[in-house]
Amino acid sequence: MDSPAGIIDTALAALGGALGAGTGKDSGPGTPVDPLRLLTIVDLTARRVLEEAAASTAGSPVRAAALARVAEGLFRTGSYGQLLAAGACEAAEVHTLTEAPLAQTNAALEDPVGFATGAVGLPADAVTGPDRKPLHRDTAEFLKNQLHLSYFQAAHRVCTHSRLMEHPGPDGTTRPPAFPNLGRQLVGGSSDPKSLANAAAKLAALEPVLEAQPDPDAARAALEEQVARAVHTADEAAVGKFLKQAAVDLGHTSIQRQEAARARFEGLRYRGLRPAGHLWELTTDAEGHEFLCTLADDLNNPRTASGAPTAPESASPPTLRGDSELPGTVGAAEAIEPVEDALPIPEWAANPDTPAGQRPREGFNDVGKPLPCANPYGLPENDLYPGETRDEANARRRAQRLSTALFEALRAWMDPAAADPGMPLNSRIELLVMIDYAALTGALETAGFTSHGQYISAASARRMACNAGITPVVVGGESQPLDLGRRKRFFTKGQKRAIAARDRGCANPGCSMPVHRTEVHHIKPFSEGGKTNVSSGLLLCIRCHTAFHAGHFSIRVVDGIPLVVLPKSRDPLQRPRRNWVFHPEAAAA
Repeated sequence: MDSPAGIIDTALAALGGALGAGTGKDSGPGTPVDPLRLLTIVDLTARRVLEEAAASTAGSPVRAAALARVAEGLFRTGSYGQLLAAGACEAAEVHTLTEAPLAQTNAALEDPVGFATGAVGLPADAVTGPDRKPLHRDTAEFLKNQLHLSYFQAAHRVCTHSRLMEHPGPDGTTRPPAFPNLGRQLVGGSSDPKSLANAAAKLAALEPVLEAQPDPDAARAALEEQVARAVHTADEAAVGKFLKQAAVDLGHTSIQRQEAARARFEGLRYRGLRPAGHLWELTTDAEGHEFLCTLADDLNNPRTASGAPTAPESASPPTLRGDSELPGTVGAAEAIEPVEDALPIPEWAANPDTPAGQRPREGFNDVGKPLPCANPYGLPENDLYPGETRDEANARRRAQRLSTALFEALRAWMDPAAADPGMPLNSRIELLVMIDYAALTGALETAGFTSHGQYISAASARRMACNAGITPVVVGGESQPLDLGRRKRFFTKGQKRAIAARDRGCANPGCSMPVHRTEVHHIKPFSEGGKTNVSSGLLLCIRCHTAFHAGHFSIRVVDGIPLVVLPKSRDPLQRPRRNWVFHPEAAAA
């Protein structure tokens, strides 16, 4: 009775008695209480006891410290449960669950007390047949949609379970964890599950280096044992530093094999839109790295042809100043005089509200001539952003020069006919303008977006319109036939542009596929009398298009706008809605 196991057994028996063991809706006399019901009441009980324990501290530092330790233990237990649940979902192939039992399960768990007492039961299992598309792609997508996680979080849980716990293999046999030492710490509760999961992910990332060792199994086991000790005694930052150093040490013995393993990761990848701009990630080998470093050094060296300032021959050479000026700049007294014979820009190219004396002069009649600049680097004196140090400013300019050189080389490669270095290259941008003509000409300031679904300001649209191919979106009128009735089977290019301007991307709520990765779907099939009109089509990516035909959601047209009705498992109220990814105002509706 006094042993931990005895106390736990007594507590469970008491909980079972409180729930009425054998008297629930889905239980018979003498039947033990369903562990899921017990777990539900334990969750409700833990919340109440936690609140009472927090109130009982009453300013006592000792009791507050004890509460922090106990609460941390509950958090670790919950994290352990998340990994167990992810593994159970993977083993049971939960993504094949059909719509009806999933919706009934969610409805039953909306009443945790009723479920715990047995008043509400779970439905019978029903899975998608082998000839039908399942409701979810995999376990990670199921967890993402049902638990409101990101796909990365959901996939991380599934991968962590296979790395730290026993799991079934594709052939049905039980496979051991990839990192048993870390797994034992997870089961024992001696370390934070989050730290263990991150350490396991970093160890998995070192597989190419470990496989390149003379004895991969011994190297893997030794490193895992060291990481297990570090996780138990140090914080996550220290563990990360240790693994970085371990990767460097291991890399010294396997450079050649490591380079071969890295080859599959080389390339240029788009990582998304960040607050600072569009992020592209370039992964290259040592040769490419050296080439870029050499190019950057050449561009930033004023003594080379690439890094030489574009100033008149009479300009003074760069000189070093005091602390008040950037290295390599010249003072205001040595600034270069503007070109005297420059003419004003044409009337049609100037803002009519700008006085003639304030209009720019250079740029239209000085092609091939060096532009005047305040210093040899073409930058204003002390060109620093607020809070920016000189080292940060130099690093920023270095990155900008390298980026400019790369884009110039790419434009020249894509358009070799424009070989005259004194003239701009022909642009390959196709700008899908979703703004009024008044906005394009400057009378209004409304936003537009490109054919790849990226929002741009009216000012950017006007700037890009100088070189880009403009595609106006005409919603009606004689200039663009938008409604063709049943005269044609496929949507025309003009109709697709109009639909793209309306939907802005895949219409399925939550999907982030942009316009250029979608298809135009006939809401009513053409074979059943559907018309090829703008109001009869909407954008769906290939995967969502397949899901629609599998019956996973429906489409309803309201006031000429096609809206999506999500399944009951995701929206019990079955409200028609637009995709809030491209229409943020729909998220609050």
